[in-house]
Amino acid sequence: MGIAFDQSLILKVEHAKTNTEVLTTMCNHLCDKGIVKDTYCQAILDREASFPTGLNTHGINVAIPHADVCHVNTASLCVAVLDPAIDFHAMDEPEDAVAVSLVIMLVLTEPHGHLEMLQKIVGLIQNQEDMKKIITAEDKGAIEAVIRRYLLEA
Repeated sequence: MGIAFDQSLILKVEHAKTNTEVLTTMCNHLCDKGIVKDTYCQAILDREASFPTGLNTHGINVAIPHADVCHVNTASLCVAVLDPAIDFHAMDEPEDAVAVSLVIMLVLTEPHGHLEMLQKIVGLIQNQEDMKKIITAEDKGAIEAVIRRYLLEA
């Protein structure tokens, strides 16, 4: 499965107030690039409301939103580094808030591709040193290198 990812799909989101604002920013970026259909943003927001994506790693927390493949034109990843961290509802305990610093949006075209990618994301999350490199990087190239190593080359 070929997945598009480059520095243009890495966003630094500063001063966002809500997870909806973060997700909308990411979706609009993807839509502007023609990667997703105009139905994608609402699909992401609806899915987030029903199935929250915040993951408490007991370190640098992550959210892993995705929508149904029917809303996607081109398989890709979109990554957002949040400063400050923004509350997302927890995947395992939806009433709990998780302060998320990294959002990895899975923009996939194969129905079963999400599970494989989630397994790779777990590998990244388990290395909090590399997670720290991502959220502290000044340069998008450094972020791209870490994401590629775990998610696209593994």
